[in-house]
Amino acid sequence: MIDSKGHNNDLRRFKNYLPEGAIARFGKGYVFDMQYAPDGSKLAVASTIGIWIYDTQSWEERKLLTGHTYYVSGVEFSPDGKTLASISSWGDYTICLWSVDTGESIATLTEHSEDIYSIVFSPDGNTLASAGKDQTIRLWDVSTGELKRTLDEHKDQINVLTFSPDSSKLASGGNDEVIRVYDVPTGDLELTFAAHVSSVDTLKYSFDGKTIVSQGADNKVHFWNARSGELIKEICDKTNSKHSIDISNDGRTIAVTNSSGTIQLCNSQTGDVVRTITLETKLDSVATTYPLRGCQCGVDPDAKLDSVLYAPDNRTIACDDERDTIHILDMESETFLHTFKTPDRRSVNNYRYSPDGSTLAISNGLEINVWNVKSGELERTISGYAEVVGDAVFSPDGKTLVSLDAIVRIWDVTTHKLLRTLSEKTSIAYVAYSPDGSTLACGTYDNTILLFDTGTWQVTTTLEGHTDSVTTVVFSHDGKTLASGGVDNTIRFWNPSTGEQIYKLKGHNDSVNEIAFSPDSSTLASGGDDGTIRFWDVATGKLLNTIETDPDESIDTVAYSPDGLTLACTGENGDEGIRFWDVSTVELLRTSDVDAGAYSVVYSPDGKTIASGGMHELSIWDVATGEILKTWTGHIDPVYSVAYSPDGHLLASGCRDSTVVLWDLAKYIHS
Repeated sequence: MIDSKGHNNDLRRFKNYLPEGAIARFGKGYVFDMQYAPDGSKLAVASTIGIWIYDTQSWEERKLLTGHTYYVSGVEFSPDGKTLASISSWGDYTICLWSVDTGESIATLTEHSEDIYSIVFSPDGNTLASAGKDQTIRLWDVSTGELKRTLDEHKDQINVLTFSPDSSKLASGGNDEVIRVYDVPTGDLELTFAAHVSSVDTLKYSFDGKTIVSQGADNKVHFWNARSGELIKEICDKTNSKHSIDISNDGRTIAVTNSSGTIQLCNSQTGDVVRTITLETKLDSVATTYPLRGCQCGVDPDAKLDSVLYAPDNRTIACDDERDTIHILDMESETFLHTFKTPDRRSVNNYRYSPDGSTLAISNGLEINVWNVKSGELERTISGYAEVVGDAVFSPDGKTLVSLDAIVRIWDVTTHKLLRTLSEKTSIAYVAYSPDGSTLACGTYDNTILLFDTGTWQVTTTLEGHTDSVTTVVFSHDGKTLASGGVDNTIRFWNPSTGEQIYKLKGHNDSVNEIAFSPDSSTLASGGDDGTIRFWDVATGKLLNTIETDPDESIDTVAYSPDGLTLACTGENGDEGIRFWDVSTVELLRTSDVDAGAYSVVYSPDGKTIASGGMHELSIWDVATGEILKTWTGHIDPVYSVAYSPDGHLLASGCRDSTVVLWDLAKYIHS
C-alpha cells in the first residue's frame, strides 16, 4: 500500500529488508545518490541499507538490492539499462554489478583498497571504469565483472573519469592536478598535461571527442585539445567564483555556472561563450510570467549557484544555489521557469532529470520530491528515509515507539506503522517520555526544551535557559522533575508543570552527554565529554561524588541498574567497552570489553540483562555472569540507542544507518 506521501508501509515483502531475528524495521535508510534507468521506467536510489528500485509509473518499491557491507554511496545504469553498478566506500571499497531485470548480483568487484569516487560505463556498455582514493583506475568487463587492467599512473586520489563518445579513450583527473588520457583497448597512457591547481573535479568530452572540458578547485574551467593537451580556452572571473559545468545531451554546449549567479553557455569545441544569463536579469520573468504552482516563487539575484545539470532533451537546465533552491531555466526563452525549494530547510544532496526531461527528482536525503518541469507541480513525494537515528524510546504503556533522527517519528509497536511525525522549525536532539506518558520532552539544538502534550501533539511549554544545544533530557520517576544537560556544560532541573527552572548545576568542564535518575529519583548521574561521571542530589542540587576517568575520553551513556546499586556507562565513541561502577563507593566493579564496541547501554526492567549497541550489532548480556546471551547483526553502522519495552519483551535499536529495528526478546532470551 502506498500512503499519501508515496511511502510503502509494508516493506517486509523484501526478504533482505529485515535482519535475521528482527520482527520489524522502521525506515529505508538515508539517500546518498539516485539515477534513472535510460528508458525512464525505474529509479535506483542508493541508501545506507541498500539500493531501492522504484517503478516510476506507480512509484512503488520493486526491489531492495543488498550485498555491500556498508553504505551505498553511488549508482550508475549501463547505457542499455540492463546492468546497474553500485559503489560502497567508507570501509567497504566494493563495486557490485546487478541485473536490473532480476535484481540478482552479477559480480562483486573487490580490487580497490580505499574509497571509490567515480564509476562510469563506456558509451558502448562493454567497460566499466572505476577510480578513487587508492590512486588507481580499474577497467572491468561489464558482462563478467572480470578485471581487464589496472592503471596506476596517478600520484594522488582520482576524482573523476570520462569516456570519449566512441569509447576508445578514457580521461581522468584528481588531486595530483593533471589530466591523463588513456587508450582503452590497450591501457596505454597517451597524454598527460597539467590542468588545475589543487585538483581536477569535473571532466567532459565534446560530442566529437576532440575537446575535453575540465573544472577544478582553482575555480576555473578549461577547454583542452583532447589529442595534444593544448589549452584552447580558459573561463574564470575577477571574483574567482566557484564554477560548475555540465554538457548538453548532444555534446555541443557546455553550461558553466559560478557562485556569483551567472550561467554561461559555451561551445564545447572552442569554449566560446554563446550566451550569458544571470539570475538578476531574469528575476522579473519568474515573478510575473510564471506564477509557480506547488513550489516557491521567485529567484534571489544574490544567490550563489553551485552545481548545474542539463536536461536530457536540452530544453531546460537545472542549477542549485547555496540556499538549497533549484532553479529551472528554459533554454529557448532564456527564462527561469520555476524555483523548487526543499521542505523544512533541508539541504539538497542530489537532483536528477528523468530521461525525457519532463520531471526533476530532488533529494534532501530524507525525501525525494518529483517535480513536473513544465508546470512546476509537485507530482510525487517518496518518503520513508531518515537521517542518523540518535534516540529511540518506548512509551510507558509500550504501545508506541518514538525514534529521533532529524524528525521525531512515532510508531505503532503492534502494527509497525508510522503514526505521526513531529517536524519543528528547530532540530531536536533528544527525547524523553514522562512516566504517565502524557508528555514528551524534546531537547533541541536551539537551546530549548519543548514539552508536547501526547494527546494533541501540540507544544504546551517551551523551557528556556540553556545557552547552547540541549543534548539530553530525562524525567524523574515520579514525573515531578525534568532534568536536562547541554553543550553549555550545565545541568538544569525544571518543574515540568510550571516550566520553572529549579536549579542550574555547574561542574562539568565540557558538554554533558547523558543523564539518568536513580530509581528512587533522589540522585542524578551525569556523563560528559570531560571524562567524568558526576552524582547530584536532586533535592538540593549538591554535587555528591565524581568519578574521574581519562579527561580525553568522553562518557557517552549512563544507565542505573533497577536496584540503584550499579551504574553502567559507555564512552569514547564505543571504544571503552561497558564499565560498571558501584554507586555508593564509586569504585569500578568490572569492564566488559566488546569487539564491536559499545556505543550505548541500558538495563532491562527486571535488571537481569543489559543490552548494548555496537558496530553492526546488538548484544544482550547476563548481568550476573557478564556473559553474552545473544548477539544480533543486521545494522550497517554503530547502534547509538537501545531501549527495552516496559514489559521487557521487546528491544529497539536505533542506528547510524538511519533505521530502527525491533527484536523479540521473548523468543531469543526467555525461551
